[in-house]
Amino acid sequence: MAKYISIVLLLCSGWVLAASGIKDPTQPYQSQHVPVLQEAGKKSVFSVTSILKKKKTAWAIINGAKASVGERIEGAKIMRIAYDKVLLDVGGSRRWIPLSKKSGLKKSR
Repeated sequence: MAKYISIVLLLCSGWVLAASGIKDPTQPYQSQHVPVLQEAGKKSVFSVTSILKKKKTAWAIINGAKASVGERIEGAKIMRIAYDKVLLDVGGSRRWIPLSKKSGLKKSR
């Protein structure tokens, strides 16, 4: 009888965890790509946390959003992606944003 009750409790606890909205860590990351409007006169802070560069394509994770050359992130256009930094055009001025040291990632080259 105790074995039957423990099995029922175990099954019920599984349903409670499934209903609580815990995300499955085995599923791929889904970025929350939500455009953010930039207020006039407010300087944006950009953080590059990851860079993936292949022969003809490159992607960067900037402020949590995946982007490639030519796309816009929070009002800045991505001009170039290097192995360790990203060139952004922000309101006509260009600036290099280095790969964040807090990302825990290392350069592959």
